[in-house]
Amino acid sequence: MPNSLENLPPEMQARIQSMIAGANPNAAPPQEEQQQAALAQRPLSLMDHVIQLRQENQFLRQQVEQLTHQMAASAQVTEAVGNAVGQLYQMFCQQTETTSYSSNFETTRPSLEDEF
Repeated sequence: MPNSLENLPPEMQARIQSMIAGANPNAAPPQEEQQQAALAQRPLSLMDHVIQLRQENQFLRQQVEQLTHQMAASAQVTEAVGNAVGQLYQMFCQQTETTSYSSNFETTRPSLEDEF
């Protein structure tokens, strides 16, 4: 590793090494990844399980909150569409008789001054 990278924190060094390894598929895995793999093989303690459960609980709460917002939005859209359909229905139901020129012509007699 060049001298300029040695001054960086270990996380940054590992990230840069993984980027370099990704660019060169024939390169060996970095030493940091090997250390993380060794740490991952140790058995989890009770505290590790508690931390994981808390993280999962927080994630699930966020998911439930998102679904609640989506359901509320869907209910609002359904209600708005129902109201619009009801208004259209009422508008057409208020008109009980046809209003065309021929129906008006049938009810009134033309006078002699009307032009045909």
